[in-house]
Amino acid sequence: MSAKWRMVLWFTLMMLLLAAVTLTFVLVMNGSVIADPASRLVKTVADCADAVEFDHGVFEWDEMKEYTRGVYCTYYDAEGTYLRGAVPFAEPLELPLQTGSVRPVTAGGKDWLVYDSHVDMSITGFWVRGVISADAAAGPGRVILPLAWSLLPVLLLLSVGGGWLIARDSFLPLERITEAAGSISDGDDLSARLDLRRGPREMRRLAHTFDGMFARLETSFLSKKQFTADASHELRTPVAVILAECDRAKRKAETREDFLASIGVIEQQGSKMNELIEQLLSLTRIQQGTEKYPLRVCDLSGFVDACCDEFVPADERGVTLATDIAPGIRAAYNPSLLSRVMFNLLQNAYKYGAENGRILVSLFRENGCAVISVKDDGPGIPKAEQEKIWQRFYRCDSARAEGGTGLGLSLVREIALVHHARAEVVSEPGQGSDFRFVLPPVDPAQ
Repeated sequence: MSAKWRMVLWFTLMMLLLAAVTLTFVLVMNGSVIADPASRLVKTVADCADAVEFDHGVFEWDEMKEYTRGVYCTYYDAEGTYLRGAVPFAEPLELPLQTGSVRPVTAGGKDWLVYDSHVDMSITGFWVRGVISADAAAGPGRVILPLAWSLLPVLLLLSVGGGWLIARDSFLPLERITEAAGSISDGDDLSARLDLRRGPREMRRLAHTFDGMFARLETSFLSKKQFTADASHELRTPVAVILAECDRAKRKAETREDFLASIGVIEQQGSKMNELIEQLLSLTRIQQGTEKYPLRVCDLSGFVDACCDEFVPADERGVTLATDIAPGIRAAYNPSLLSRVMFNLLQNAYKYGAENGRILVSLFRENGCAVISVKDDGPGIPKAEQEKIWQRFYRCDSARAEGGTGLGLSLVREIALVHHARAEVVSEPGQGSDFRFVLPPVDPAQ
């Protein structure tokens, strides 16, 4: 049985139990009301007779009732003279006192039941007469039971119907989650989302959790797909060069120098392939979050200065490196990732800077943020291309970027996201470029 129908069955059983307990309580606690009028009349008269006391020739009326449980009680002395009591008719009832039976009478256009009881108290005696309406049970006694039996089926239907509706609405989001998960597992489309806005709070939270899981799966799938596409596209050229060089060496190389030249080309292309794969793997790991890169507050000024000292270009173009680093600046960063940012920005400035030019690395505070600036004196970047340079494998000047992988700046932007920072560029054609890595302010408590 499904959970939905188990809930409905539980509601129904609880309603039946509640109705049974309530009905039993009514029957037990209101037996005197539901009993037939003749039985109630005899019992009430007997109770009133037991309550009469005679002391020193005087009746004590304190405990004697004149009307109770729908019964009118009248008291007479031993000779039948009226002493006190209540009667339901305007005219006296012309009916002799007689003990032992319930007698029907008609008075005032209604049917009544009369019962007399004689009490012998040794010294004297007295009579108690009780009068009750013949249809007294038509009130509570004849209404409660039919009402209970007529309402019980209605309450059961309401409980079953209401329970089913509540269960259906509660489990409807779960069915949507199941359908979405099934559609995703049956195909390659990971873009489906539940986007549940209505329903029980627990189900909305579950749907939100599933949406987050689907988003992570989609990101992972797209990253894997992009990695495969990028790697296959970018590795095609160096693999073709290696194969061509191997073929040339086999057919044309005659001397040791020829073989060494071919091996040099193969080594160069292998190094390029290795660098490309490392960059792609780093990008994929950062985007997927498969590796943790904890941030800690450290001295940023000394770190940037050390990165500049360690930077050694691959070739010599006569470019000089100058620094303007403000002392005592602290920031939250991951040294491994930030060192890669510094290397990529310096390598980019060296590659695109002017021959015999100058690179200026600055560190300063701006609006509470720590700003790392790497400025070159190269040709600059047109406005239309300044956002594109952060894309994978995009190169503004392919002739000048033959030695690169086209992934350096993409990696810088991804690392900026890990640091909750910004990677931006300020550039004008012919006036060089200023790449900035802006780290957020540090909590003074840290």
